[in-house]
Amino acid sequence: MVKAFLLALAAAVYPQLLAVVVLILTRPKPKRLLWACYLGCLLVSVAGGILIFVIFRSRGSIAGTGPRRVGPEVYLVIGGIAVVLAIVFATQRGRELMGRDLPVLRRRKHHAPDESRVGRMRSRAELALKEGSLVVAGVVGAVLAVPGPFDVIALGHLARGGYPATVAGATIVAFALIKFLLIEIPILGYAIDPDGTAATVSQFSHWMQANKFALIAVVVGVIGIVLIGRGVSALG
Repeated sequence: MVKAFLLALAAAVYPQLLAVVVLILTRPKPKRLLWACYLGCLLVSVAGGILIFVIFRSRGSIAGTGPRRVGPEVYLVIGGIAVVLAIVFATQRGRELMGRDLPVLRRRKHHAPDESRVGRMRSRAELALKEGSLVVAGVVGAVLAVPGPFDVIALGHLARGGYPATVAGATIVAFALIKFLLIEIPILGYAIDPDGTAATVSQFSHWMQANKFALIAVVVGVIGIVLIGRGVSALG
């Protein structure tokens, strides 16, 4: 259970959601947009979590790996990869090596036939948010809430724990509540201090942008160490 909440905190480090929140807070009436986005996030996250949990509980598999089929080798390999990635993100040399191919990728994307279409769709979504579209805010929240790796790992642990349906359901909801702290905090802040909330979130956005690689390195490194520890203990 504790692992699920730790993974929820890791999932809460979500720059894309923060960018959406900052954009929403620049609108004349951000409170309604925040709620629309938040409800979209909760609906998809909880529904997706329940679906994945049911699949795991029925001894099914996701991406070919069921929760009861995961051996220590899998934990060790994934944990090792996570630690290596953390080192890469944490060091300037590693970031330089990762960024060396970026100009090539950008050139390839420049020649991609669908780039302009994707760019237009993104611009329209941003414009709709700027214009205060509740529907678009809800859809954006739903897209951002699609379960990711941290969700799947946490739900796998939860399914193996043999908890009653009520406890599992409450944990899935709690996971979602922790995962979307980046939007819950502004909602609460806007209710208490509407004038100071936008400025505070904007400052935090700049700080997160400046320290994003360090944050990614810490989160990924901790997850990697935990997985390696789990693999070592399973070997014993």
